[in-house]
Amino acid sequence: MLDSGGLSALCGPSQRARTWLRWILENDGVLCVPTPVIVETTTGDGRRDAEINRILSVLTECGDILTAPDETTARLAAALRFRARTDDGIDALVAAAAALEATPTVLLTSDPDDLERLLSDVRHVVVRPIQRRSFL
Repeated sequence: MLDSGGLSALCGPSQRARTWLRWILENDGVLCVPTPVIVETTTGDGRRDAEINRILSVLTECGDILTAPDETTARLAAALRFRARTDDGIDALVAAAAALEATPTVLLTSDPDDLERLLSDVRHVVVRPIQRRSFL
């Protein structure tokens, strides 16, 4: 699973991001990008968003990677956010999406401390740091 930092890292020169992506695909992993991540990685300007859009297009070739939160995900995100005492709703939605996965999940992020705090009671999700490239 990629949060905004994980997705942005794929646009830059991050070898670590590409290594994780390769590992996920070689081990029959499922790649997932929760749709709220688009809020943090795009601007609405097609020229500025071109690289993120290109990466999303390439990742989509691996399958249906974009997942929109439903009510269950939103309510779990609210509970995780409240328990972690954070006001970052998008991180909470990404954490909830990872927590609801039925299989072991690796979450690639540039914000490991916040996501680890949100997921402190969720044992099947492993948070891995990745260097983020900023476009905004």
